Amino acid sequence: MNKALSICLVVAVLRVCSAAQEPGSPIFAPAAPGADFGADRQPSDRSAIGAGTLIAPDTTAGTQAPGLRGKIDYYLGETYWNPGVLTAPAFRAGIRMANPPGRSAARYPADWRQGAEGFGKNYADAFASRASAHSAQFLTGAILREDPQYVPSASQGFIARSAHAFTFTFVARSDSGRPLPAFSNFAGAAAGGLVGNAYLPAGFQDTTHAGQRATLQFGMFAAGNLFREFAPQMPRAVQLFISLIAR
Repeated sequence: MNKALSICLVVAVLRVCSAAQEPGSPIFAPAAPGADFGADRQPSDRSAIGAGTLIAPDTTAGTQAPGLRGKIDYYLGETYWNPGVLTAPAFRAGIRMANPPGRSAARYPADWRQGAEGFGKNYADAFASRASAHSAQFLTGAILREDPQYVPSASQGFIARSAHAFTFTFVARSDSGRPLPAFSNFAGAAAGGLVGNAYLPAGFQDTTHAGQRATLQFGMFAAGNLFREFAPQMPRAVQLFISLIAR
């Protein structure tokens, strides 16, 4: 089953890459001015969502990839220079303590489930996983010349925009604008899943659990793309809340 799913995903990625290279393909076309904004929103609303703000990075420029310095700034802004660096791991730690992994004797030990010590360990795990995922994502993208920016959909429909955001998790854009498999996302997810093998409780340091954590991290990348796609239509308070708990 897993092999079949992997084969299907690879085929889908290759087909999207092939289709995107055709002239006139809309897959990576930057959004036309006002094309995917509601009637009550203006195109300028997206320019307010810039890197280093409390919300999300600016993804409207999309037509030109940043240089190495720009990629470093993007990485630092996404990973460290935002309030989510402190609040997102706390939110994740709270959820982990409320619903510890495993069952019965195979679940997290008491010192990972209870009290300030348990919260601290889960907080450190969430922080390390987040930093490792973003760092591997940045390094892989820089080496392979992958543009880290998200390019919004040119469509207006909810389903089309959602599909675009999901596809962007598997297929990225090179610095030259050509589509390629999102190696940085795969590397980031793997790093975020594997780092826990260095310190998590016994029974959670194996390949199976690392794979589960990596899958969760990859899902978070997809959720991040969905947020970037629809954030301009969200109330600013909602944007801020999501950024604080999930960025």
